[in-house]
Amino acid sequence: MMSQKTKFLLLTSLISHVFYYIPYPANAQEQISTSTAACFNQSRILEDDDIFDINAMSYDRMVRFLRSKGTLADAQITDTDGIIKTATDIIWRVATSYKINPKYLLALIQKEQSLVEDPSPTQKQFDWAAGYAICDACSKDDPELQQFKGFASQIEWAAKQHREKYLLQILGTGKTRGGNAAGKLLKIDGEKIIPENSATAMLYAYTPHIHGNQNLWNIWQRWFSLQYPEGTVVRAKVKRQAYLIRLGQKRPFASETVLLSLVDPAKIISVSDTELQSYPTGPQIRFPNFALLRDNKKHLWLLSDNTKRRIADKKTFRKFSFNEDEIIDVTENEIAGYENGISINSKTEFPTGIIMQKKEDKSLWYIEEGERSLIPDRAFLSLYFKGRNIKKVSASKLLKYKIADPYQLHDGELVQKKSDPAVYVVSQGKLNPIPSADIFESIGWKWKNVIQLPERILSEYPIGEPVSIASL
Repeated sequence: MMSQKTKFLLLTSLISHVFYYIPYPANAQEQISTSTAACFNQSRILEDDDIFDINAMSYDRMVRFLRSKGTLADAQITDTDGIIKTATDIIWRVATSYKINPKYLLALIQKEQSLVEDPSPTQKQFDWAAGYAICDACSKDDPELQQFKGFASQIEWAAKQHREKYLLQILGTGKTRGGNAAGKLLKIDGEKIIPENSATAMLYAYTPHIHGNQNLWNIWQRWFSLQYPEGTVVRAKVKRQAYLIRLGQKRPFASETVLLSLVDPAKIISVSDTELQSYPTGPQIRFPNFALLRDNKKHLWLLSDNTKRRIADKKTFRKFSFNEDEIIDVTENEIAGYENGISINSKTEFPTGIIMQKKEDKSLWYIEEGERSLIPDRAFLSLYFKGRNIKKVSASKLLKYKIADPYQLHDGELVQKKSDPAVYVVSQGKLNPIPSADIFESIGWKWKNVIQLPERILSEYPIGEPVSIASL
């Protein structure tokens, strides 16, 4: 049997994490415009993996990337061994030899000589591609610098400098030969800077100016910061903070408890901390689903997906065996973003919802707030109702509940029709096609998380825009 990936790779005609309904504040647009925007952090420019992760970009992807940007990919250049090769082959040889992230080498030569995006670079740009051995007071005609001249030499010396000098010096003595290290005070362009990691210390050793490093960061953000579909949950590789991507912002989860109450951990995407800098930080997600809250007016609330449901009184509170010790005291502002749901009183049956199965035809229904929503497929049980008991009832029992729209797939879900290799991500109620396996894997999705569903279910969803990555 073919794997999900194999089936998907056979697809040639396609045009081109689970998010539980977490509310967004009513004044979301205002918060977006006034929130702290992504900005250059001169103390943490890139992460260590951004320089040394050799697996961050494949050879084929690098070829496609360079061809999408300019003419460098196929430029014919003499390598250090005297053999003429493409620029791509030279960059790849150096990257694999010195275990340097190909992305970093590309960003470096763009920062130094604009080689990646210049449609007709000059020989001088090639000769000093990585800016190696060139200083503010240096002359490129200096006889002592000629040994470093040439595209292949520049790439090789730059990689050697980072791997065999900067990194080994930091690992061996705790700092570079010039005294740069994480946590050590530097004076750059008259400003006091303390690098937060080794990568930033190395960058200032290579380019001892803030502006030059900000240019590198800008290039990195423009090329390699992915735009994740609505509802994607990501975790920063270094700081380990998890976020929900929502309305162009990254919303941090307040704790692992909150995160795991809302998200399947198998669907969290691990991403570079640097990539996340392109997203401004939005409001924190503070409470788990079904949290019990008490506002400053002493009103009690139960959070249920995207709503807050008022608990009428203490008698009702006790009826459902809610625990006093689990009540969280909050301000009204902290729960203002939740829509008001139907209040919970003595007549309420299932405040946290229940699944019923009609005995006559085995159909499954989700019952909440006096309404019933058809569960279209049993796959929904493992996706959204894991561990829930199912109550078998007669058709007449179900008739007492008002019928609502069928239960919907959540944003961020990866789905596939059983009869079609195309894969989609659900976003804002639409199926967004994923045009290639390369894009799928570059975002960080896992093939095992693709859910196969009958065509009759997925045909009910409109088709959205294909997922795209600017750097591919």
